[in-house]
Amino acid sequence: MSVLGKMRLYAATVSHLKPNQVAYRVWRRLGGATPLSRMKPVCPALDRVDISRIPALPELDFDPEFLGRFDVDALLENRVELLHREMAVDWRESWHDGGVATALWRFNLHYCEYVLPLLHATLETGDARYFDKAKDIISCWIDANPPQRGAVGWDPYVISMRVTNWLAFYGEARELLEDDPSFIGRMNASLSEQYAFLSHHLEKDLLANHYLENLKALVLLARYFDDGATLQIALRSLDRQIREQILPDGMHFELSPMYHKVMLESLLRAASALNGTALGGDVISRYRLQDMCDCLYSLERKTKRTPLFNDAGDNVAKSRDALLSCAASHLGVTPVFKDRLPDAGYFIIERDIGGTEVKVICDGGQPGPRYAAGHVHCDMLSFEVFLDGEPWLVNSGTFAYQDESRLCYKQTLAHNAPSLEGGEQTQCWASFRTGHMAQILAVSCHDGVFRAKMRDWRGNVISRCLQVTDDGVQIVDETEAAARIVSAVHVSPSFQHSWGSRAVSCRYSPEFGREELAACRYYEGRGSIVCKIPWPDAPSGCLGRRRETDWVFADSDEV
Repeated sequence: MSVLGKMRLYAATVSHLKPNQVAYRVWRRLGGATPLSRMKPVCPALDRVDISRIPALPELDFDPEFLGRFDVDALLENRVELLHREMAVDWRESWHDGGVATALWRFNLHYCEYVLPLLHATLETGDARYFDKAKDIISCWIDANPPQRGAVGWDPYVISMRVTNWLAFYGEARELLEDDPSFIGRMNASLSEQYAFLSHHLEKDLLANHYLENLKALVLLARYFDDGATLQIALRSLDRQIREQILPDGMHFELSPMYHKVMLESLLRAASALNGTALGGDVISRYRLQDMCDCLYSLERKTKRTPLFNDAGDNVAKSRDALLSCAASHLGVTPVFKDRLPDAGYFIIERDIGGTEVKVICDGGQPGPRYAAGHVHCDMLSFEVFLDGEPWLVNSGTFAYQDESRLCYKQTLAHNAPSLEGGEQTQCWASFRTGHMAQILAVSCHDGVFRAKMRDWRGNVISRCLQVTDDGVQIVDETEAAARIVSAVHVSPSFQHSWGSRAVSCRYSPEFGREELAACRYYEGRGSIVCKIPWPDAPSGCLGRRRETDWVFADSDEV
């Protein structure tokens, strides 16, 4: 790319940002503070802490799917697996090993969420070794990460995640820790330092989920330290972010089902800490918990994994069941199914066909917030199909954030989506950088028929009609542009196919760090192209008799 081309790309990217984002980014790079407000520095009083102000949420802390991500016996031997990569660690030094895996892996190491599975192992088995290891890890972090050392451990997002996990650990281990005041004192002193630092280093340049996590952490810490002045300011900022980030239909505005669950967990924790207090008010309405739970339930009902739209995977957020159980048990929220989330642009078709539960999720939404497009994929007009909960027709997912395959997973043909030959829907040009963006022009979904029209970043218009019938799924893609339409359909490795040389292998990553090979077929043509996909044998064996070999493709040159 020429120098002029790069300048134009940077200009397009920066043009999406809010002016204050640019100013804060420059200011932070220069070492400037980004405080919660112009208030005096936070100086928490250690003699006012009370963990009872932070309710334990065992549905989240001991979510079986979450616990299953960690091998507690390996942790006893100083081996930790995060995002499907296991590393031997020295808890005194490895925090600062810049050569350890990727930046995302190091972030997760500093989150310390694995102390909760260790605690759970002690509660289940009575073996104190697991609990002692959890305390030792926290103590090692404190020793190895004084504030003046900075680096990853003092990244504001990392602090926000870690303090939440430490408070959850303390809440769940409250009785066990009564006999160890020395450890509690050290942990409180560190929490106090992290609280003060975070309150003056908020991610106002990134905003979106990072800023919301910062504010959630400040709310929890202010409650824990009984810091009423900071709590009131943090709550006002959190309220503003909720109004901005949670769409009218309840979906988080970055339009990632995974990040929606991460944000729901954060707001459940904040709401639980404030429920019944004078400042809390009606926490269900204030934190949009009913709407958010409705979105989660609608997207993931009758599915066995997180839908893969934008950056998403199945091993980051807490599970659907854990989140909905927590909302019901602690706040009385019962989710309601909605077949359309019009502000997010997700439309859901559910049918019983031949005794098989069929669920289709279609994406007719905009790429995401223009000023926070780091998690955007070129997946407009894409869809996923689940049969008896098993993913059948799939998007490719997200393997990693710092990996050479990052942009491959974000491109249009990594999704069940259409594009014009030689072009992408949106300019995703770096791991978290987006230039010119595509735009949805029209969308509707009625009686099992999804219709949407988009304009790609070059100005070309493509429309799609997807119909669910007793015989299968039919897709019609159309354009008036001179270039040929190229569309892809990916079949999960869980299902057989008989395409022979017509199939190509493609990357499929339903979880961060785990890559499989799925089968993909491309179909293309001019003007109007049709793809008819008959139902395969479903896991229950109840669906149609025809196989993938019966797929029908046609374009305007043939009909």
